[in-house]
Amino acid sequence: MELIALAQGVDLGQLRPLTGQDAGAEMDTRRGKVVVSLQAGVTFRVRICPHPGFAWSEGWTEDLVAAVGVAELWCRGGRLRELHDRFPFMSWDELAQAFEDGDPAAAKWRQLLSSDWHLRDRPLLEAAHAHPDLRLFYPDISMRSLMLSRTPFDMESGLVKITPLSDDHYRVIMWPAAFRRDMTTLNEALDVAVACCRSLPDA
Repeated sequence: MELIALAQGVDLGQLRPLTGQDAGAEMDTRRGKVVVSLQAGVTFRVRICPHPGFAWSEGWTEDLVAAVGVAELWCRGGRLRELHDRFPFMSWDELAQAFEDGDPAAAKWRQLLSSDWHLRDRPLLEAAHAHPDLRLFYPDISMRSLMLSRTPFDMESGLVKITPLSDDHYRVIMWPAAFRRDMTTLNEALDVAVACCRSLPDA
């Protein structure tokens, strides 16, 4: 990658080698990491990762020159649509576009509410989304707990978690404040969650 970048007059900054299952290289940009890894010895996997654990765009190519081109375009401030137009193997979705546009919460709510994977959690999702204060927060589901964060992937900015303990018991936890309360109805849990959200300092 360094030789290709040098030949093209491209500055990718400092490349760090990756070993193990994801062997390849990664580079830092003003908008997160670009990761290029070798798959099955012949294919390169390219990921744009502004946030840990979530790739905004991802693609596979056998052309290392194209992989370097993706990294160079992203380093220069290229946008997701431009990235796909120039390198069609790079895909992205509505949520990634919403992150780039600066309003990911609404897209994530739509994703969760329409997902068959979360059918069991849909009553909780729908009830939480009905509260104007709660649907402003970025939602996610983990182990059946609904987590509402002010800033995605940043717990320190404020997070409220609603966990179903049984059909008629719920627990609300707020972070970073050491707050935890158990309730016997969903409506009560949501009211407490709203109060927690309102008590968080503005970002």
